[in-house]
Amino acid sequence: MQNEYKRKNAIKFRITEKDKNIFKYNKLTNEKGEIMKETPKKLFTAYVGESQARNRYTFWAKAAKKEGYALISSVFLETANQELQHGTWFYKMLQDFKKKEKFDDMKVLPDAEFHTTLGNTIENLTSAKAGEDLEWQTLYPDIVETAEKEGYPKIAERVKAIIIAEKHHAERYGKLLKLVGDDAFFKRGKKIVWVCMECGYEVEMDELPKNWKCPSCDHPRANFRIKCEEF
Repeated sequence: MQNEYKRKNAIKFRITEKDKNIFKYNKLTNEKGEIMKETPKKLFTAYVGESQARNRYTFWAKAAKKEGYALISSVFLETANQELQHGTWFYKMLQDFKKKEKFDDMKVLPDAEFHTTLGNTIENLTSAKAGEDLEWQTLYPDIVETAEKEGYPKIAERVKAIIIAEKHHAERYGKLLKLVGDDAFFKRGKKIVWVCMECGYEVEMDELPKNWKCPSCDHPRANFRIKCEEF
């Protein structure tokens, strides 16, 4: 099921040369009539993108929980909070430009394309990974290049750090995507320790049956995850 979905949507989610120009801007001017630099416009676009991603991940968390993937739901929510941090910093950096450029908020609106997926967990994870890949591979490196060229090294360094976080997001979504579908998430082929995320009960099994309930708190298997305690 998962591979079939990815084949059907390969073109939709593939990053191409066109993506490098995915955001188009008009030549905006400040109150003095001077042409505004590209860095603030790209920061604003990144802020909008992060804000939308945060909301999408919240929607997708509910869908994952409804489908029986409590762990994936928690990952979506955790990532949503991290995108809030990214969006906050893009917005903070934008404020420095507002003080210098004195531009009108309503004029800094990009003609951009964003994901509008709201499907099942496989579809949502696929879209999430594609969006994160696009950010760390293409869009944010472009902001770094522009900021360095226009003389804003501190902004470039901040965005480089955000790129590392977005790459981590993409990697996590990719790993989860491989486990969803055909009940593979709760079948690992070898005995492992599962932990109930609600009460902490542990059990060693190679597979959690569909009708499994926690003997301690009665929560279904959707609330179990692999035990991992590396600190």
